Amino acid sequence: MQELLSKLVSFQTTADNPEEIKKGFEYIASLFDIEKFETQIFEKNGKLSQLISFKGKDALKPKILLNGHFDVVPAEDDSQYEMRVEGDRALGRGTADMKGMAVVAIEVMQELAKKDSPPDVALLLNGDEEIGGENGVRYCVQEIGIKPQFVLCVDSTHSRKEIVVKEKGGLWLEIKVMGKTAHAAYLWNGENAVEKLFEVIQKIKEFVGPVQPEVWKSTVNVGIIETPNKTPNKVPAEATAVLDIRFTEGLAKTPDELFEKIQKLVPEVELKALTRVFPLHADEKHPLVQKLKQIADKAWGEDIPLHFGHGATDARFFAEVGVPAVLYGGIGDNYHGAGEWVDLKSLEQNKQILLELLKGT
Repeated sequence: MQELLSKLVSFQTTADNPEEIKKGFEYIASLFDIEKFETQIFEKNGKLSQLISFKGKDALKPKILLNGHFDVVPAEDDSQYEMRVEGDRALGRGTADMKGMAVVAIEVMQELAKKDSPPDVALLLNGDEEIGGENGVRYCVQEIGIKPQFVLCVDSTHSRKEIVVKEKGGLWLEIKVMGKTAHAAYLWNGENAVEKLFEVIQKIKEFVGPVQPEVWKSTVNVGIIETPNKTPNKVPAEATAVLDIRFTEGLAKTPDELFEKIQKLVPEVELKALTRVFPLHADEKHPLVQKLKQIADKAWGEDIPLHFGHGATDARFFAEVGVPAVLYGGIGDNYHGAGEWVDLKSLEQNKQILLELLKGT
């Protein structure tokens, strides 16, 4: 496992480097016996995805799909693509996010192939999760037609053990407000678009509600404010802001519903949805969710909580078409940083947990 992880880390698979992702996928394909496995590569707008399935099974409609991503965020220097081991930790770009669990998924598929009758399981790896997943999982689901019965996204869950069953939806909302220009010395002759914009933002913030750290609650971040002004002695006649709203079911069920609610709240304002993210909400009582929890509880000797995530992953694209999905990964931290690490023992433990889960599928 350590050797394979080191090899995968060495591929500089940033989303803007499709040739390196292709080389990595070709290497991964070489690990699978062509007598037992079928491998397929999908491409959309230069972004690649790889589907690995057992021969004789419907690759597009497996009972369980293991899903993860092979792309990483760019490293500050090339040394981060050289994995090093310190005690139980493997350090390097992508060890935690998420090549460590990609190795686990690969080895799980290889182990399942040893059975006389392999279970109905497939593995999908994507090459653009770090930049939104539109040309990866979304393409595979919406256009290729991959629709499993259940998805286990093996993305890592940071430094704690948990099974993520909920992720917030998202809406990047552009707001454009018009005013009237004037010289700043005679500002009463104008109408300041920035001040009007602040009033609109305040209405939306009150609608979303106050921030409560680490709570399953909707939030709004004012990420961008711009005007065409090049000098401060001019009343701005136009102002634009972009808000990042992360929402729970208490605010809206879908990004479209949220957009409509905000448009009714501020009907006088021009709004544009730049990005719409569907929320993830798996049924905690789903038999596979309960089975995974029971196996993980026993393996770790502790209660592994069913938890929520504030961010978004590729799992949301399956939720958007009604496919139940959860996230379960290794223990690691310092994502996207120079000290990114994953716990090697957690990878081995999770391999055994997944094999137990998939046994008899």
